[in-house]
Amino acid sequence: MKLPSITTKQQEIIEQLYSYRFLNRVQIQALMDHKDYKRINVWLKDLREKHYIEWIYNGDHFAEKTKPAIYYLGIDSIRLLKQQTNAVNDDVRSHSIEALRKRYREASRSQTFIDRCLLLGDCGINLRASTANSKEYGYETEADFSDPNSGYHFLNDNELIHPHLLYEKQEHKKTGTITTNYLLEVFDATLPRYRIKKRLSNYVEYLDDGEWQSETGDDKPPIILLVCPLTSDLIYAKRRTRGLLADIQDTDTDEEDGLHIRFATVERLRDKGVTGKIWEEA
Repeated sequence: MKLPSITTKQQEIIEQLYSYRFLNRVQIQALMDHKDYKRINVWLKDLREKHYIEWIYNGDHFAEKTKPAIYYLGIDSIRLLKQQTNAVNDDVRSHSIEALRKRYREASRSQTFIDRCLLLGDCGINLRASTANSKEYGYETEADFSDPNSGYHFLNDNELIHPHLLYEKQEHKKTGTITTNYLLEVFDATLPRYRIKKRLSNYVEYLDDGEWQSETGDDKPPIILLVCPLTSDLIYAKRRTRGLLADIQDTDTDEEDGLHIRFATVERLRDKGVTGKIWEEA
């Protein structure tokens, strides 16, 4: 099937929406590191008219009209990405067929799901902005490591944990480069306490099993970052996790070598960014 032609920059927009699922215009512009919002709007309008993307926008109400539109993949983007994946072109990114099938149902996603995607988009922007001379960040979204060619594809098949974002921090010092890995999951506001309890137990079990080290060859496990809807949820999760870690960790374990699970609220993450001083140790 021959699809309408688009530019390389428009293809980049499609890739961003594949990775994050839902993004607004401001986020798309920041992730593309583009200065001209008018050009971004022209590309987005053209993609909508060609059915590559769809949007969530209500221009009938003033309060909604002042908010940036939210975009997601349309039918022709899914067709395009399937064609590229089936072509097995080394110059083009491959995409998980399973992940592409999920994109057919984007129009029916809940507001909770959309809000989480937008929050993860902010995380990606913050990680890009936080890269400096002595500190570098690299990251993959859940969609990125669902690709069988990803070095972190083992996370996609894990039965215990389902992080939404993986990122790596490299600090360049005179003594060498220190690399730290982080796995981040956002707890939805609708998640009941018993399921939060299970998620916490699963993360502790995952860290204790040493699966990350065996899959990656790293000598230390990742730091787990869990985002709670409210402060009350954070207090509960911290208390519960502290007890779980106490059951498996030696009290004499050096803090640097221990297992780390940290918490923040959605509000603090949105306000200060994922690299900000917002995380509380269990």
